[in-house]
Amino acid sequence: MNGRLKFLIRFLALTALLFLVWIPIGEKYLDLLAWVSKYVLLLLGYHVEVVTGKTLLAMGYNVGASETPFFLCQGVIIGMESHAQLSNFNLVPLIALILATPGVLPMRRVKVLLIGLFILFCAHIVDLASHVPMYCGGSEAWETVVIFMSVSRVAVPFVLWFVLVKREILGAVRRHE
Repeated sequence: MNGRLKFLIRFLALTALLFLVWIPIGEKYLDLLAWVSKYVLLLLGYHVEVVTGKTLLAMGYNVGASETPFFLCQGVIIGMESHAQLSNFNLVPLIALILATPGVLPMRRVKVLLIGLFILFCAHIVDLASHVPMYCGGSEAWETVVIFMSVSRVAVPFVLWFVLVKREILGAVRRHE
């Protein structure tokens, strides 16, 4: 079996395993994102409440009884789709790609994982927080940010992986030529 096939098999196996681990963790991650985003929005001048679907349902809003966090801004409900933790999981492929890449020294692997996870966390905050000025303030600039974040969501883990471990990736390609 050649190195590329081994890498692909390792990547797919790690992705499946990490996704199973992600399912229970994802909801807590969304709560953390909403909490941090609330303070980012406060710095931008937006006063929002972070509430769940159950809370909104009790307040008379018809949004369903999910635990998914929503922002409440000037009476406008800005939220994520139900089970958003299952669609917002591009951390999983990034981790799987870095772990599956051969030739990355253990300490370097930890370092690039932490850097990559931090960058994705910041991107997720920008993604989540940008919905508030778009819907609550009617900003076209923020709408552009929302669209860009949505379109790039799939590519970002692969771009980050390449940027963070390009030395090992390109070294492996040169060895196989």
